[in-house]
Amino acid sequence: MSITRTATRVFTPEDIDTCARLTGDLGSHHMIGFGDRRMAQGVLTLSAVPLLTDPGVHMRELSFTFLAPVYAGDTVTAAVRLTESEELSDDLVLATCQVSVVKGDGTTALTGTGIAELSRALADELATETAPQGD
Repeated sequence: MSITRTATRVFTPEDIDTCARLTGDLGSHHMIGFGDRRMAQGVLTLSAVPLLTDPGVHMRELSFTFLAPVYAGDTVTAAVRLTESEELSDDLVLATCQVSVVKGDGTTALTGTGIAELSRALADELATETAPQGD
């Protein structure tokens, strides 16, 4: 099983401000920045990753390494690739996934792994989205 879902996002100064208010992460590198470059919070960078906040998904385990900063104005493409699955019940699947966030210039900003409970309906939807198309 190898199913990938991607999403692209541009972070704005307003996103950083909102994240700061919600999380209390008011570090000067987020609020003032370096020169004119304000850095997105780690949790804000994670918000670009598909599936992490989808209905029907419960994350059991997450492990991430932040490799490069993401700044306001940066475009990132986040991908989650489901690599293994195990049936938990008729309605639930336990999925192992790999996560990456890559900046527009090709720099990897974040990599990691996770284990999630997915609803059977979402697992089936993901399989349908990535199924090879016939001629």
